[in-house]
Amino acid sequence: MGADLRSHTSQLAILALGLAWGSAAAQHPAPVGTDENSGAAVRLEAHDGQTHFKIGDPVTLDLVFTSRSPGYVVDTDTTPYLPVSDLVELAPADGWVRSHSSFRGLGQNGSTLQNLGSAPVRVPVLLNRTITFQEPGHYEVTLTTERLRTSDTLMDSTSLETCDRCRTTNVVGIDLSARDESEESALVVSLSRELEETKSKTPTSELTPEQKEELLHLDAQMRTADSTAASKKQSEALIRKLYDIQSNLLAAIQKQEDARREAAVRLAYLPGDDAVRAKVHFIADDREGEGNPIGPIMRDGLPASRNKQLQLDLLEAAWRDPHRVPTSDLQSALRQGKELIHKQMVTDERIFWGGTAEEHQSALEEYQAEINEIIATLPQRSESNRTETIDFLKKLAVPNQFNQRQATNPKPN
Repeated sequence: MGADLRSHTSQLAILALGLAWGSAAAQHPAPVGTDENSGAAVRLEAHDGQTHFKIGDPVTLDLVFTSRSPGYVVDTDTTPYLPVSDLVELAPADGWVRSHSSFRGLGQNGSTLQNLGSAPVRVPVLLNRTITFQEPGHYEVTLTTERLRTSDTLMDSTSLETCDRCRTTNVVGIDLSARDESEESALVVSLSRELEETKSKTPTSELTPEQKEELLHLDAQMRTADSTAASKKQSEALIRKLYDIQSNLLAAIQKQEDARREAAVRLAYLPGDDAVRAKVHFIADDREGEGNPIGPIMRDGLPASRNKQLQLDLLEAAWRDPHRVPTSDLQSALRQGKELIHKQMVTDERIFWGGTAEEHQSALEEYQAEINEIIATLPQRSESNRTETIDFLKKLAVPNQFNQRQATNPKPN
């Protein structure tokens, strides 16, 4: 489970009370239509005109917000690392399952709020994050969203009984067809190769030798420039050049990060055994605190896997592997893998510690059993691996021999 769970266990129990209604709301939405006075509205459209998909494809539709009057703001946040607030509803009722809850009333990210002016605001929504398509067929999709708000009510909490600002869209029809197994296997190989290559070649802020040489040359010119008007113009030109180099570097980093996330999303929701093996590999391969992680994306795709027993076996093996350093993402995936053996919907991290005292105690005992499995492997680990693993154990909120105050530098036998 996520690192925030371990450092804020007591807060999660409180947060769970505020969020638990979101799961119930996912089954019984209370939508509100278009605001007739302002003309503020939301409609659902095909993303890039696409309405035909194959099972395992990322299925994305666009929320399009419009208004005839000012004063409205749209939350455009689509980060893959936060819970989903948009509620997806499908007809017919079979051929798909709800794999994750939708949560309303989440905190606002100021950088993703966009004023709604005369031009529409378009927000892509990835349906796979909360829905798993299991059978080919035609589906009618609607979304209920709270993304459209008035600027003076941005910080207001959503009512637990109803969502006064929620709006339900029109219906958009999509068609899903089966994918050939050999085609999927080839796709898994291609996407896995891309993810492996981009991991080792991810751009950094380090300049190339050519860029360093150019900057040294520019710096030398600026140091020798006098105060004449011509020299000032030259200095301004050199500063602009430096800015361009930095901007191009940041753009290259962003482009590759976006491409890596896109490849991860394409792999995450594929259902076959080859995809299961790849998903578990990339979840286990992510390092704790690593930038631009793809493990959480792969974890979102665990409910899409057909072979749930293979998936659990691989997750358990990765968790106990003494050649890997354990991570919170891997343990969270393991917990969800166990859940998926018995049900189709996973428990969101933000309510995992909620519920009754008995449920909380059961979750704690399961968690500690998994920690004990890791402790038992310490003698089999290399020195560097053991050091990192003990550091992981020390940071946990759940008690163990490495994070107890009375323990003084415990060492494995």
